[in-house]
Amino acid sequence: MGNLEEILVKRKKNRDRLEKEAPDLFNGFNELMKHYYKQSALDLKQKELIAVGAAVATRCIPCLANHANNAFTHGATREEIIDAAAIGVEFGGGPSFVAVRDNLLDFLDAIVG
Repeated sequence: MGNLEEILVKRKKNRDRLEKEAPDLFNGFNELMKHYYKQSALDLKQKELIAVGAAVATRCIPCLANHANNAFTHGATREEIIDAAAIGVEFGGGPSFVAVRDNLLDFLDAIVG
């Protein structure tokens, strides 16, 4: 799929393009994300760890790269991110395990060393 930096750069490029070419689609989803990722009962670290688990369960590799990076940015440790991914594997089974096996540790190496 690509390394962490490639995925995050492509994500930014595609977000910018979608915002210009399909502003209603982009803005509608962006408002939803801003609403749910605001400070509330859960802090941003907790929300990003939940998103790591969801990304694993749904096998969304770009989502996994983005949310693992965001979780670390908001204070999660490598071990916490791996724990969150494990919960995603519980829900997603074998294919989710493969998504973690083939991607997460490389992403974490790029993020936290």
